[in-house]
This record gives sequence, C-alpha cells and structure tokens, in this order.
Amino acid sequence: MLLSLTVRSRWRWSLLLTGVVVFLNTSSDVRSVFAQDSKAPVGQTVRVEKPDFSTLSPGVVKIVPDSIDDLREIEDRVQALIEKVTESTVALQVGLAQGSGVIVSPDGYVLTAAHVSGEPGNRVAMRLPDGTHAFGRTLGGNSTLDASLIKIESPKRTWPYLKMADLSELETGAWCVVTGHPGGYQEDRAPVIRLGRVIYADDRVIRTDCELVGGDSGGPLIDLKGQVIGINSRIGEDVSFNLHVPVSVYQEGWDQMAASKTFTLHTDAYLGVQGEGVAQGVRLTKIYPDEPAARAGMQVGDIVTEFEGIPVKSMDDLIELVGDERPGRRVTITLLRAGELIETQPRLGRREKEE
Repeated sequence: MLLSLTVRSRWRWSLLLTGVVVFLNTSSDVRSVFAQDSKAPVGQTVRVEKPDFSTLSPGVVKIVPDSIDDLREIEDRVQALIEKVTESTVALQVGLAQGSGVIVSPDGYVLTAAHVSGEPGNRVAMRLPDGTHAFGRTLGGNSTLDASLIKIESPKRTWPYLKMADLSELETGAWCVVTGHPGGYQEDRAPVIRLGRVIYADDRVIRTDCELVGGDSGGPLIDLKGQVIGINSRIGEDVSFNLHVPVSVYQEGWDQMAASKTFTLHTDAYLGVQGEGVAQGVRLTKIYPDEPAARAGMQVGDIVTEFEGIPVKSMDDLIELVGDERPGRRVTITLLRAGELIETQPRLGRREKEE
C-alpha cells in the first residue's frame, strides 16, 4: 500500500511535504516498517515496543514550529500514529450512501456522521483497512449536529479502537490529523492521512484546515495523542474551512444514541429579530443593530414569509427554523415588503450564552 502524507498550514509555516511516503507492508507486521535498526544486518528487523502516545514532545505542542527539528518531530509523531489510526478507521456502505467511520470501543461501537448513516435500524456493510468485512446497524444520533452511532453486529470479536478525547484540553492551533476513505474503500490504498490545525473549536463544531473530500464524511479527526477529537461533517468553501462534529457531542448524547433515539437541539444560531405572527407570516417588530438581520438589510415592518423555502406561520416557526441551522451558515429568507416579495441572505450568528 502507498500512503502519502501532506502537511498543510495557514500559519507562519506553509509547507508541502510531497516527498514523504510511507510504505505499509501488508504481508507482515506493519510495526516492523518503523523499527528498522541501521546497525542490524540487511533484512533483519528489530522489534520495538509501541510508541507512548500519552505525552507529546515540546516540538509537537508548539503553536508555530521554530525549526526544521520541530517539523521532524511532528512528522515522526504522525508516522508513529499511522497504524493506530488506520486500523480503526472503517469504510461504510449504508444503502446507496457511503462514507467513513471510526471504532471507539472493543465491542464495536462506531462514530460517524448522521448524513452518512441515515435513520436508526439501517443495515451497514463495513470494510476495515486489512480487508475484513463487518456488518452492523445504525443506532441513534443528533440530527442537528450531524452525529450518529453504529454498532457492529458481526463478526463477534474484539475490535481495534481509538479512545475519545477530553476536549477541555483542545486548543486553537493544535496539530491534528484527519483520515477516511475518500472515494470509498480501495483494496490497494489505506485510509488517507492529512495533517492540519484546529482553526476554531466550541461545543458544537470544530473547524480545521485538514482537507476533506467526498467519502471522508464520518471519518475521525484525531489529536497527536491518537485520540478522536471530532468526526468529519462538512467540506467548506476552501481547504481552511472544513467542519467536524466535536467528540463531546457523542459523549454527551451517548445513552440516547445507543438507545437508537434520533434527537435535535437548538444550535444557538441567531438572526437578531423580534416579530409577531400575521396572516402572511411574521412581521418584524425589532431589528437588533449590527446583527445578521440588520447586516442583510432586513427592516422593521418586513414580513417573513419563507425561511429556506419553508413557509413561516409564527415567530415560534421562525425560531425553530433558525435553530435548526448552524451558526455561520448563509440562509435564504423571503420577505414581503411594501407588497413586493424579495429575498435576502443573512449569515446566521451565534447567540451568546449567559454566564
């Protein structure tokens, strides 16, 4: 197998390590690839213990590398993570949909994106990087934040898995890797590893510059300790705007997901208006200054008739529709103004939480 590692960063260092390739020997112990001793006879492999992933060296935790040595430390850490990360990353086929997932328990619970798994009870066919076939069922999920859970049902065995991280330790600028099966499972290619940074993180979304392509959805975002910090959700408008579901969403909703319950919640998306129901929709009675509605040119007296093509009948409807969207998303709102229908496209903000 051939796996190319690409390092992308929009910070002070802008590097493309196109010369780094790692050959994974599928006919022997993969660990031996990283355990060659220059003093040993040609062809002899010296066995070493698995790397200690619990701590990070100084060069790896720096927000900005200071030297080539720091970059080599990052490269060495990513190489050491390859086996640990790829053996737990699975390709998923749910009906006609395909995507990726990551095993997070020895008994076969798999995290993925809700738009990959669909409704609870769907049959799932899975392939592990070593070619192993597995089958399972979709469980529940948080449809608002695109989080879903799958359970492997057969074969019955102990599965390789990655631990879920404590996100209270996650910092903006931290190095991370993303993986998945872009384009679906391929026998001659392992899951593809891409290195990047955490650009933004909160309890609803993680944004990185780890490039995503079709088929990566549902695959893991991993810190350099080899722990899952998020699940690939959406490809952004450019390579620095890729969005992931924080692993805390799965940790907090685990019981509901495992019980095959699908649930929604308000995303804290914010439009910045007050209004009242009228026959045609919702008449706006207040526009908060310097908020999304005001910046989009919405005015007091406008009547909201549709939100993303859905008719709006009451202020409760509008609140619910806004709350189903993610902050930062640009939405289309149809307004009735002076007897004429017009469209506006505000970019939703985030409601500040009260302390």
